[in-house]
Amino acid sequence: MIPLIVSHTDSIPAAPIDTNVGFHLSDTTEESSYFIARILMKCVNWFLDIFGLEHHSTLFLLLYATLVFLVAWCVGMMVKWIMVYTLNKIGPHVKNDFYSYLVGHHFFTKICRIIPPIIFLILIQFTLNGRESLALWLTRITWIYIVFILCRTFTTLADVVWTHVNNKANKRHLPLNGVVQLVKLILWIIGVIIVFGILFNRSPASMLAGLGAFSAVLMLVFKDNILGVVAGVQLAENDSLHEGDWIVPNGSDANGTVTEVGLTAIKIENWDKTISTIPPYDLISKGFKSYRNMQLSHTRRIQRSYMIDADSIVATDDNMLAEFAEIPLLKEWIAKKLEQRAAGKVEDVNNSAGLVDGSIDTNLGILRAYVKLYLDTNPNISHADDCFVNTLAQTATGIPFQVYCFTSTSSWIPYEGIQSTVFEHIAVMLYRFHLYTFENPTGRDTIIDGYLSPGKDPEYLWGLPYPFFNGSGHPGKPGVPPAGLYPGPNLYCGPVPPASAKKESPAQK
Repeated sequence: MIPLIVSHTDSIPAAPIDTNVGFHLSDTTEESSYFIARILMKCVNWFLDIFGLEHHSTLFLLLYATLVFLVAWCVGMMVKWIMVYTLNKIGPHVKNDFYSYLVGHHFFTKICRIIPPIIFLILIQFTLNGRESLALWLTRITWIYIVFILCRTFTTLADVVWTHVNNKANKRHLPLNGVVQLVKLILWIIGVIIVFGILFNRSPASMLAGLGAFSAVLMLVFKDNILGVVAGVQLAENDSLHEGDWIVPNGSDANGTVTEVGLTAIKIENWDKTISTIPPYDLISKGFKSYRNMQLSHTRRIQRSYMIDADSIVATDDNMLAEFAEIPLLKEWIAKKLEQRAAGKVEDVNNSAGLVDGSIDTNLGILRAYVKLYLDTNPNISHADDCFVNTLAQTATGIPFQVYCFTSTSSWIPYEGIQSTVFEHIAVMLYRFHLYTFENPTGRDTIIDGYLSPGKDPEYLWGLPYPFFNGSGHPGKPGVPPAGLYPGPNLYCGPVPPASAKKESPAQK
């Protein structure tokens, strides 16, 4: 390295630059730096002369360092302005997504931040002759700042690469964000090791060798990160979790959509708009339920039951079959079932004529056929998936009448609307089939029980005020029962008494 002799001022002793402190510059670079340094030194001397200050070495060094810092900052801002101006000019003509991501993450402006410390590191050396301790610490601090800027720049580049890959190649939205976070963590760890190497004047390799003794401590500190990396790799390898999936982790109250898959945490937006955060390894160790396949199939299952009171299930007769045949969906089905019965065929399952499953022997069997026909003609029900109606084992609260089918959409709000419409329709049709559901006693049942318990004739129940039965009466007036049946569940369900039996009650007399 060419020695630098400062001959224009007596305040700075002539001495060669310590090559162990700063850069090893080439001859051309050193000459250019020396030229700039001389100009700055003249400016400092001129400033001291104007204000009549003594040319003290410490004051000279302080002013020179301040001037170098201002020059470095101005040069950095100028380069940054030129960079931004150039990008704004060429940006509209560049049709490349990766370039757009670089600009969007301010990658180029972050690179420009490394220019001021480099300029400061080059120019400050020319006044540090004979001040090895100060030169050492100024150089170390500047290098630490450079390492910090480089780490931020490379982590930004990692974010840019991740954004590009996620939007282009990662069509399945695999949880690779944890991998990016791991890369960024490694970059910062390398940066910290280099910083410690600068502070203690040791090579990064020797620093890494010394970390072996603290491996147990490091594993404890980075336990969540290590487990998160392992869990992230397993989730990605098994294609188990994507952003946007609806999941329900076992052992957790979380129930919602995955919004972010990180290295140490998975964020889930619950349906009540709260956010749950769980470690990735919990999904591996405890498991979770994923609804992604349901969302991709654009179908969603309906599996609900009505509890039918067993007392309302009766055998059908000709009058009842004729009544049920008036229902449009059942007219053809009942006619063909009667033809098969007349021919001696009983095919309630896998019917040779292609009829839906059901029996004309009971009102509940005919209801099963009706609901199946209703579902088959409903455009909101998926006809490519399983669809059936069945009864389950009788319980203390009745016989479960189950509907099992899939809607033609997996969206939550339409699904709930379709499901509600289906079961509201079934609730109305139960009465048409002389069936009623099992319910806990209500005020109506209490009034009826209180009326019948003294031994009064059930025929006088027609005098109960509306709405204590399902007649067509009005408040304060007797109801009018439908032809052939007493009205509604939990009332007397036998045949209507003959007209001669409908005498006035004692109360009416």
